[in-house]
Amino acid sequence: MKLERFDDRSKLLLGDDFDLIKNFKIAVIGIGGVGSIVPISLVRSGVKNILIVDGDKVDETNLNRQIAYDFNDLNLFKVDALKNKLLNIRDDINISTIARRIDDSFNLSILKDYDFVIDCIDDVKAKILLAKFTSENNIPFISSMGTGNRLDTTKIIVTTLNKTSGDPLARKLRYELKKEGVNLSKINVVFSLEEPIIKGKVISSMIFVPNTVGLTIASFVIKSLLGRS
Repeated sequence: MKLERFDDRSKLLLGDDFDLIKNFKIAVIGIGGVGSIVPISLVRSGVKNILIVDGDKVDETNLNRQIAYDFNDLNLFKVDALKNKLLNIRDDINISTIARRIDDSFNLSILKDYDFVIDCIDDVKAKILLAKFTSENNIPFISSMGTGNRLDTTKIIVTTLNKTSGDPLARKLRYELKKEGVNLSKINVVFSLEEPIIKGKVISSMIFVPNTVGLTIASFVIKSLLGRS
């Protein structure tokens, strides 16, 4: 069998299921250390309809770990830089962008049009807004927990928020969402079992854990939408 086209190897792995992927609509909120690799992975996997949301611009300190960006992207909005990257991977895709942060004024109702919402942001209040909204509207959802101050990619797992431990971000989310009456056992998360190896006000990070979390999220979403999780 001669493999010649972009999707040939993916089709070989997934069979007829692969043809379903092009119709999925996925929203990725936050395209930094964890999130920047997620749309890249989804597009390379056959997803053709993606929304990316992030209010930040590319900074030089991002370049040690945020795999989507390089020096040519400095001072560009991340959504614009990443959209250009995605269109250079394949040009038959629909990429929508919103260059702003999630807050109380954000129109979350747009997420009702999507088959899956992926949260890769590090702002606790914004994560709470997304988790609560998707839970109330039965929108499939997954959230990244803390990835900073860690190095061990083998300690990363997919679980639910009620089963996390030792992660300050997850602890805060559990507390706040429980007060809001959200069922924590229904909130999917990617979580590291590794205890932070250092502590400090400034979060340290290298390329390994954030991008592994992003790849894990992308894999989970595709498998879930195909009914293979």
